[in-house]
Amino acid sequence: CLPLQLLPLQPLPPTRPPLLSRAPVSLSGRFFNMAEPSHNQDGRRVFVKGDDTANFTSRKITMATRPDSKKGLPVRVFAKRAAAVNVAVKAIAIATSKLAEDPDGSDGSGGDDNPSGHHVQTHIIAVPSFRDNRNEVSLYVEDVEKVKPNAILCTELSEFTVGSKTDPKTAAGAIASSARERKSITVQSIGAEAVFNAVRSVAIAREYLRDKDDKIDLFFKVEFTKVRFEGRDEDTTAVKLTCYLYEGGIP
Repeated sequence: CLPLQLLPLQPLPPTRPPLLSRAPVSLSGRFFNMAEPSHNQDGRRVFVKGDDTANFTSRKITMATRPDSKKGLPVRVFAKRAAAVNVAVKAIAIATSKLAEDPDGSDGSGGDDNPSGHHVQTHIIAVPSFRDNRNEVSLYVEDVEKVKPNAILCTELSEFTVGSKTDPKTAAGAIASSARERKSITVQSIGAEAVFNAVRSVAIAREYLRDKDDKIDLFFKVEFTKVRFEGRDEDTTAVKLTCYLYEGGIP
């Protein structure tokens, strides 16, 4: 693996990933309740509901990067079940794009935290975990500079597609296996249930790596990508999680 040296994290070349099946998997990793990871407890918290909009939620993330923000990064995004997690993930994807490309702010309105409406250009990543159970997801959003010293960009890549019927434990086993082989991973999904399963798959993979004391952790960049199915004339928007390896455990 090569040290992660360049920013922003570059998108990986598109291919046709294999669809992970619902086949049963035999894994002995015990369940870790990562409701309160040892991340710095500063920053802001965002609770997302299924009927929230991704654009509105994304502003709560971008506002955290503004110089006068009372509560800056990290942002902890909490969501329960598929609809809310889908909104949360799409909000992070929107914020990722806006923060990387629009350093003057996305909406021109600073809100209560910063009337000037400006934020600093920032490349953000997310670390998924669970709260009380595997239906309650926590997404820890942070500046990539915070994880860069221990992050590695691998020369090999594993690509997967997670669907609405995919067993997250099966997908997690494949993701953890690729991580142990020092491969970066992309996980692509379409639709709320599929996105929910994709995020849970990465969170469970982190548990498997931690349970086996592999001294590897995962974080991901969230973005939208276009895919075209055979026989269709129009592209479909998918969510892509590009997972990177972290030496040790993310503190």
